[in-house]
Amino acid sequence: MTAALTTAQKEELRALLLARRDELHAQMQQNRENLAPPSADEGAVVQRNVAREVDQALTDIDAADLARINRALDALADGSYGLCDECGCDIPFARLQIEPQTQHCVACKSRWEQATGHAHASH
Repeated sequence: MTAALTTAQKEELRALLLARRDELHAQMQQNRENLAPPSADEGAVVQRNVAREVDQALTDIDAADLARINRALDALADGSYGLCDECGCDIPFARLQIEPQTQHCVACKSRWEQATGHAHASH
């Protein structure tokens, strides 16, 4: 793990990651239940189909976020957590508190967003 993070900070971030992982599992379970075949007495078919598409899209987003969380937990275990995947510098604790699954420092993330036109995307 990066020397910039204390043991207490690492534990705080680990707890944040685990809590977020639990939230995502619950959200994904709810989305999967919503994807179950509709009963005959439900509303219009078009509304059901739109709702199912939204639930599938949310599940896909949650799955990607879950993968980043699991990667961060693995990095905590192997000692590479808190380092930018792009430039290798330490990611500040304050940034990790906001987005503990992040893989990039602010500078690299900003460059990526500018290059791709993706503002506010999690990475």
